[in-house]
Amino acid sequence: MIAQIKGVIAAATERSVVVELGGVGYEVFVTRELATKMKPGKEVTLYTHFNVREDAQELFGFTESKDLSFYKLLLTVSGVGPRSALNIMDTARPDDIRQAVARDDAASLHRVHGIGKKTAERLVTELKDKVEMATSGGTVTSDDAALVEAITGLGYSLAEARRAVKETSGQGESLSDKIKFALKYLGRQ
Repeated sequence: MIAQIKGVIAAATERSVVVELGGVGYEVFVTRELATKMKPGKEVTLYTHFNVREDAQELFGFTESKDLSFYKLLLTVSGVGPRSALNIMDTARPDDIRQAVARDDAASLHRVHGIGKKTAERLVTELKDKVEMATSGGTVTSDDAALVEAITGLGYSLAEARRAVKETSGQGESLSDKIKFALKYLGRQ
């Protein structure tokens, strides 16, 4: 809903900044590292994730769109909510997490402050295919992961499914359309 916010920093705390835009101050939760760099009076553009809960509406912001993408990837893991995903990004760099997931190294993720043993195992299990697709040059969406799962469920190998998703990227609007394009691609192989 609110994908980006550009304005002047009115205030900064350890965990958030207030971005003033058109006379309205928006509190945006950021990593601790980013919060220390934000000085009042400085203009900033943040790529945001807007989270709506029963009792709150919150913005989580990043200066780089790739960081927002990784944050959203963390949110796909069961048991990882908006605040815990931000805490994970506070204590470990996205590349370190990607490498640990690619190596099936839940133990190194467990050593990161804020990641328990079960969460580390879920990160490895649930992000494995998504991280491998990202490191092979494609961008990853939740539709991509669902598409890979659907194709492998039809008996194709994981490698075939990933290749089909990569080759048919951008084709089709709905998940069912994407599945049709991927299956047509695989049928021509």
